[in-house]
Amino acid sequence: MTVVRRQLARRWVVVGAAALGLAAVPAVVGAVPVSPPATGLATLIGRMRASAVQPFQGYAVSSGSAGLPAIPQLGDVADLLNGDTQLRIWYGSSSHWRVDVLGIGTERGTYQLPGRQVVWDFGRNLLTEVDGDPPIRLPQGSDLTPPDLARRLLSAASNDVTLAPLPARRVAGVAAAGVRVTPRSAQTTVAHIDLWAEEKTGLPLAVEVTGRGAHDPFLVSRFMEVSLAAPAAAVLTPPDVHGSMGYTVANGADISGPLTTFRFALLPDRLAGQPRPVTDSSVWLETPQGRFQVEYGSGIGTYGTGLAKFLVLPLSRRAGFDVINRITRANGNPLTYPTGRGVQISTPLVSVLALHSDVSEQTYLMVGLVEPKLLRQAATELVTFPGGR
Repeated sequence: MTVVRRQLARRWVVVGAAALGLAAVPAVVGAVPVSPPATGLATLIGRMRASAVQPFQGYAVSSGSAGLPAIPQLGDVADLLNGDTQLRIWYGSSSHWRVDVLGIGTERGTYQLPGRQVVWDFGRNLLTEVDGDPPIRLPQGSDLTPPDLARRLLSAASNDVTLAPLPARRVAGVAAAGVRVTPRSAQTTVAHIDLWAEEKTGLPLAVEVTGRGAHDPFLVSRFMEVSLAAPAAAVLTPPDVHGSMGYTVANGADISGPLTTFRFALLPDRLAGQPRPVTDSSVWLETPQGRFQVEYGSGIGTYGTGLAKFLVLPLSRRAGFDVINRITRANGNPLTYPTGRGVQISTPLVSVLALHSDVSEQTYLMVGLVEPKLLRQAATELVTFPGGR
């Protein structure tokens, strides 16, 4: 065994031992009594939304059991929602943080710096510098940290929710106040989101997402250890390029990965009764078929509001038929139309539908935390839509 291999083996033996040791911590500290919170629910939610100003560092684990099949056009989404993701986090501010995603023999660190990101892939010995933000991107490991996941879910849910108190508990040894967030919309598959946060700062420490009709959550992210101290500047600094380390530079659009399989296509302004929100990046095109809203820099359509929101992603012909075949092989439910065909697969949390329209000669991928029937209704309308490319 070479010196490098011995060092690598020792490194991951230590990581594995640490993970096993940390797994035993919650059972011990969870037995320590927690005083009932003195903060009102609305105030607690407000502090969670504003908690991006709070520095911290810690180790968290995200566990998913959504049962979503692997679909290349959705990148690593299936991996993030199925199985465990170990996260080591150092957070100084919203523009200066680092998240390492740990695996068996792998480590991928993302460094957020003002105006750019640096990604250090330990397994590939490659440093990638990313200039600018991508116009759109798929979820990544850093989105699963308890604070970031909680804030994203609260932002998506908006104010169309009801709040209920949960018993306080200790998370990673920290007393945490709990609140259950229940969407009012009947269109979403999310039954409720349970959040626990440090009461004074509002820093989210644990997140549990449960689907309708389910007893256990399908997505859980929680700290195993956490400190509210700011990380040292050195730990937020990417490594210098040296020796045999590879180095590359990419812009925000290049790093989008699977998003390059999406293509520009005109989409309707409403689907299944759900509006397509107008955003700052929206532009309008006049065509022989009418006036259509498109997102500048992408052909992706977003429909609905709150957690009852779904995406429509136009695909290239090759990628479109590939995703239809993959969902079919994963025991997807075939759908037939006079002017096209589709296939749908649904988990208790995520619904996915792939559709090919003979009218527009376009293939679409639809996905969201929505009831399967909503996507089927949208597909019935989209399969006859003449917008085309």
